[in-house]
Amino acid sequence: MKFPVLSEDERKERLRPRSGKLSMVLDTDTYNEVDDQFALAYALLSPNRLDVQAVYAAPYSSSFFARALGADEASIPMTHDLTEGMELSYREIIKIYDLLGMSSKGKVFKGSDTYLTDPERPVHSDAAHDLVEKAMASDDLLYVVSIGEITNVASALMLEPEIVKKIVVIWLAGQPFYWPQTIEFNLGQDMIASQLIFDSGVPLVLLPCMGVCSHLTTTKPELETEIKGKSRIGTYLTDIVVNQLGQEASIAMLNGYRYSYLRGQDDYDNKLVKDLITTDIAPSRIIWDISTIGYMVNPIWCPSTLVPAPHLLPEIKWKSDPSRHLMRICNFIYRDAVFGDMFAKLKGAV
Repeated sequence: MKFPVLSEDERKERLRPRSGKLSMVLDTDTYNEVDDQFALAYALLSPNRLDVQAVYAAPYSSSFFARALGADEASIPMTHDLTEGMELSYREIIKIYDLLGMSSKGKVFKGSDTYLTDPERPVHSDAAHDLVEKAMASDDLLYVVSIGEITNVASALMLEPEIVKKIVVIWLAGQPFYWPQTIEFNLGQDMIASQLIFDSGVPLVLLPCMGVCSHLTTTKPELETEIKGKSRIGTYLTDIVVNQLGQEASIAMLNGYRYSYLRGQDDYDNKLVKDLITTDIAPSRIIWDISTIGYMVNPIWCPSTLVPAPHLLPEIKWKSDPSRHLMRICNFIYRDAVFGDMFAKLKGAV
């Protein structure tokens, strides 16, 4: 599929961080973990900076982790049904609007119920069609903030390639370009869609996970001090995080990261790992997805640079290519600034 080609100056201008109010849509697998709910609430509570025009429900399933970890899907604590994942996300989006005392009418759209199977055939959904409509009608850039797998956005690009000229994609996905692999949930679920985002030439800002967004950790004491009881949404967000904290969950996450996101980052043999199992952990939770909203609210908190877009290989690795079009990648996040701004806004909610 052919896409419009932006000049280097056009691309740099679109990828330049801006002041003023920004128009955006949010593409989110909201029920998958606990971080999307924070990101959605944070965006909706930032009206002086962000005009959230629509929210799209992204699908998700346990199939990626089953492949990456070689585990039984039934043992992974999330749905293995892609359509159910999207439907759960759709309902959770509406719940967040309700908790904030905001109307979701006409603003929330169901997304794909399947991954792409062909780079020439989009998945039709209300979300993909609405994105095309809003992008083509916009007089200024429309920021497409994606915090899940990216089938909805890729399908919109295939439905109307001209939106390459109209949007900037802000995506939490993958690992830093120096990582030995880029295994990650958002990027690895629909590889056809993910490869299209890097190959289409759509202006892209990438927020990689480990070593960047992984700075965004919080704990039970912090949440209970800062936002629990301060607003309905603050209490809800605290409770969904606290309910997933604990020794067993923390050890499972540590082991899960070693065999997926951190694969290739040590050369330890399995016997050593089994002999040195950690049993006393101070539980915390990474709220990954607020990275994208933090970048949108204040890019100073998320230092970034322009770099050539890599190729995304089928084996879920990056391949550098200096001749490729430019994209922007975030290299660090000032954790305290993002959490401080978000907590202040959550406290002021109803």
